Amino acid sequence: MTPLHDKEIKGLLKNLDGQLRMKPVHHEKLRNRILIESEANQEHHRKRKPSRNRTWLAVAVGLLLLIGTSPFYSPAMASFMERIIPLEITLNSSKTDSLHEEILQIAMDNGYSVSSVSTTPEPFTVHLAFTEGEVSLTEMEQIVAPLIRDFLYEQGIDQYQLDMTVVEESEYQPSKTSLLMDKVEVVLSEIYLSYGYTDLAAHATYGIKDGWFSNTLEVDMPDHVEESEEIKQLLIDIIEKEQWDIQKVELRSYNVAHRGQEDRWAVISSEIHDALAGKAIYRTTGVSYKVKDGMTQVKIKTALPEKPEPQLLSEVEAAIQTYLATNEINSIIQEDQYRIQLLSEKKTILLEVTKASK
Repeated sequence: MTPLHDKEIKGLLKNLDGQLRMKPVHHEKLRNRILIESEANQEHHRKRKPSRNRTWLAVAVGLLLLIGTSPFYSPAMASFMERIIPLEITLNSSKTDSLHEEILQIAMDNGYSVSSVSTTPEPFTVHLAFTEGEVSLTEMEQIVAPLIRDFLYEQGIDQYQLDMTVVEESEYQPSKTSLLMDKVEVVLSEIYLSYGYTDLAAHATYGIKDGWFSNTLEVDMPDHVEESEEIKQLLIDIIEKEQWDIQKVELRSYNVAHRGQEDRWAVISSEIHDALAGKAIYRTTGVSYKVKDGMTQVKIKTALPEKPEPQLLSEVEAAIQTYLATNEINSIIQEDQYRIQLLSEKKTILLEVTKASK
């Protein structure tokens, strides 16, 4: 794509000028900033395949920087910005997985073997672990890091850390606890099936807590299962007969409706956060959620000031409302009550989206 020329910039700003009401000095400042960003971007693309998205994002970055330091900001400019880099929250629990897959593909396309790709919040960090090979980490970083940064930039992710490491490839050796967990899974599933709990048989949850002198099997048990103590005794009998290294069995009772609501909102809160994470304009630092008395409380934590631009909050609220209004999300949420809050750096509530029974 050809760079934005001075004449095009002037025409664009002229169309907006009636609504923006900028002073001449600010008009000129904005024009210069866009030209600088556009020309710099074009110089970069003489070495790379042209990208329409990247060119417009460069312009958008220039506008964002100027908005943050200039005495004008209006709905007209915000609307213009939305068309360039709109905020969208998608029903896509694999959105982060897709990011991981793209980064993995970048490394593989350049001939490097990767052990793992992951992201972590606070601060938003992309972790890439190469499998040890003939090439040094420095050489791999020099090739792959610029490509990953380009890719993240095109996704609107501009506030992040990139952590690259090398790990030694070794053959997986399951631990004793892992092997024991596999045995427990088979037995527990068979017991559930014998009592007619087919769903529990397919999705049994349990864990083994290691102790200094003894191991404890902890089994999550729905509170509606009347035969829970019988099931516990059957487990104890089998463990003793098979002489497994488990000295105690404990049941952890839970409410099925509560657990289901927790599981649903684990996905929803993550998707809302992921749409904002890594983007400097939103300055997210993390997300938390909990379910109490049938109400889901989601808190999106940010480093935003106490009074951010109203248009920014409107954009976030509109994206959340649009996301929640989709048929897919409605079918997931069902009748759940919820309160979603965007918090400032000082934990002040900047906006709140709520659904509560009257």
